[in-house]
Amino acid sequence: MFNQMYLAIEQNKLKSRFGGTVTTAILEVLNRETDVKHQECIYQVLSRFNATVKAVEEAIGISPTEEEWSEYEEEYHDMYINILLNNLNKLYFRFGKTNFMEEYSQVYWQHTQEFILQLWKELPDGKSVAANEASFIKIFDDFFSETMKAFPDFIVKQLREFQNLYRASRYNVFDNYKYIIPDPAYCHDTRWNEDGEAFLYLAYDNERQDCQNIKLAQKTCFEELRAKNGEQLSVCKFKVVHKRVKILDLSYDGIDYDEQLEKLTESEHDYKEKIMQVIKDKPKLKNRMVLYAKNKDEESFRAELERIQKKLGLDREIHQQVQLQLSKILIGNICDSIFYAVDKEDDPKLEAYIPFRAFSRYLMAKGFGGVAYRSTRMALIGLQGKCVTLFNVEDATYIDGEMEVYEYQQDGCKFITKY
Repeated sequence: MFNQMYLAIEQNKLKSRFGGTVTTAILEVLNRETDVKHQECIYQVLSRFNATVKAVEEAIGISPTEEEWSEYEEEYHDMYINILLNNLNKLYFRFGKTNFMEEYSQVYWQHTQEFILQLWKELPDGKSVAANEASFIKIFDDFFSETMKAFPDFIVKQLREFQNLYRASRYNVFDNYKYIIPDPAYCHDTRWNEDGEAFLYLAYDNERQDCQNIKLAQKTCFEELRAKNGEQLSVCKFKVVHKRVKILDLSYDGIDYDEQLEKLTESEHDYKEKIMQVIKDKPKLKNRMVLYAKNKDEESFRAELERIQKKLGLDREIHQQVQLQLSKILIGNICDSIFYAVDKEDDPKLEAYIPFRAFSRYLMAKGFGGVAYRSTRMALIGLQGKCVTLFNVEDATYIDGEMEVYEYQQDGCKFITKY
């Protein structure tokens, strides 16, 4: 009879050598297996894997407790983990299951987002960047500075790029348009601004889509107001006043992380193919490379590769491709982590808004005039809406003749009048 204690021992060995999100996700998926025979097979895979790692450690004269391990792990960690993932995937296939990698991926990204969310919640604590290298601001600063150098238009937009802007109000505005502009005296319980401070909250839709019998951006406005069936609401179209205002675009939704990682693999494959083609097309170069390999002259071999990739511009190209894919993955994880619906019933003091208010101050200090983001209220009903919040209410204004009143219904709104 298989003793599960053996499996626990091997799991602990794995965790002691390879801590972090990846190992945690692997073990969480493995622990879902309840079939004893399958557990024994998992034990055998882990046992062989741990024994192999240990043998390599002993061969090069280090152990996981020594300081050398951190450098050693940094160099070989991904290689070892990929071997383990491949072996576990094959094992689950033998079990008649084809979803190990899918389950692992879901758990891994969930843990990653939980880590980001924890850093996000600590944002208002006032810790300095220097004192906390793992702070949200530190991570975002590093990401932002590197991404902006390579891809200046990736997450930074100008206000003129946001089209089909709308704002709604519960107040019976009628033809008195000034009441559609926020009054600081009535600004409270909002995501990005402190109570008594007026920001301009708008919905937008650059594709100008319809939703039910109204514009998608109008629908987003009503959902963000938490409209109730039968309630009458005013909604007005807005226009941009200061077109070049800098907006941080965090409106990314539905990024497929595994797809982005696959693109990284494809980039690496294409890179190798281009290198090989150059070598094949030049017999003298090919002969030199073969000679370096036979003589185990790694330094000359590597130097020749560097000359090839520099001549082709591949070093810059592969770096940009990798950086873009990693940027998409990180910004997707940030958006998936911090943008979720908040209700007073669950969060009476609206503590979830505190990091957003701290972040808006950070953005203003960086010269931003607003932030675009996904609508959390639309997500609750299975739709994708987008919002933009402007830190200066004068950066956009209402359009005369575009005030409409609707009776709200969740599955369709009834038009009442236009002013």
